[in-house]
Amino acid sequence: MATAPKPQTGTESAEKEVLLRIEGVTKIYDGTVKAVDDVSLTVTKGEIFGLLGGSGCGKSTLLRMLAGFEVPTKGKIYLAGQDITNLPAYQRPINMMFQSYALFPHLSVWENIAFGLKRDGMPKEQIAERVEKMLGLVQLTKFAQRKPHQLSGGQQQRVALARSLAKRPQLLLLDEPLGALDKKLRETTQLELVNIIEQVGVTCVLVTHDQEEAMTMASRIAVMSEGYFLQVGEPDTVYEMPNSRKVADFIGNVNMFEGVIEEDEPDHVTVRCAECVHYVGHGISGHSGMSVGVAVRPEKVMLSKNKPKGDYNWTEGEVIEIVYFGAHTTYHLKLASGMVLKAQEINSTRDLSCGLTWGDKAYAHWSNEAMVVLTQ
Repeated sequence: MATAPKPQTGTESAEKEVLLRIEGVTKIYDGTVKAVDDVSLTVTKGEIFGLLGGSGCGKSTLLRMLAGFEVPTKGKIYLAGQDITNLPAYQRPINMMFQSYALFPHLSVWENIAFGLKRDGMPKEQIAERVEKMLGLVQLTKFAQRKPHQLSGGQQQRVALARSLAKRPQLLLLDEPLGALDKKLRETTQLELVNIIEQVGVTCVLVTHDQEEAMTMASRIAVMSEGYFLQVGEPDTVYEMPNSRKVADFIGNVNMFEGVIEEDEPDHVTVRCAECVHYVGHGISGHSGMSVGVAVRPEKVMLSKNKPKGDYNWTEGEVIEIVYFGAHTTYHLKLASGMVLKAQEINSTRDLSCGLTWGDKAYAHWSNEAMVVLTQ
């Protein structure tokens, strides 16, 4: 199905051992402001789960309630079957890694990692063994005696991770963990972070506003808006089969056509829009005459100078912008309706593959399976 009747609750995870369960959690500030609105979710043991959304969507507030820094106004939080809703943060087997890393500048890498273990009263021999193991895990053994300011941003991030993992938490919370790194370092560190977390086997909840980060690191993601979940699922499912216009627009780039269903058959649907008529190669939950949105990702749009055959799934316009990204080029076509359509071409050769330039008339077309019809 290409559509869903309502926002998802997050309880659709596979039949695995559930470590974290959130039931109807709401957080209200000042008596009226709902930062988190009736959220339910299960996270399975060993899973990396991503909370994705823009500023003010409620993802950080939810994370703080998991950590014990905030208490829910309503609802329950369970960890390994235990109700931890009102349990103080220091009594929870949970560690949180902040965007700023919060490393102690006057302590060495070794001492930063050992800090929490010392506070817990662990014997010196066990501390030394645990710290050395963590240093090896994050590949920082030779930097053990350096201070944080003597490390790169990526190295500081790994120290913070090692410190968070040293106490062997049941649940690791990551709040924008790579936000302080530049783009290239962030991309390489994402995979390093996932590998380390998987080696340890810790369950993780990741908060981020970065779509690529969430889709690279998380096994499942929840897209949040206005305090609730719009959609929960595996990254490829959320991207390819968004359940609403909001999700389609938030995850990646999308061309959104607005139209009306003309034909509604079990094996296909046709939707008439101002720009074209779409023939969608599958049925939907809708009916003839219904207003819908048709989402087409730019990478699924093909360009040509010649008019496509048939009456469906194509439109024409003028090339008004060409943006070169190295691996691909994005073309902006202004259509007669005023809509600007984006098409993405892979740069498989040194020359522009479709031979179009600014001001050219161009035809955009796509397959019967490229579209998602959205009823909300």
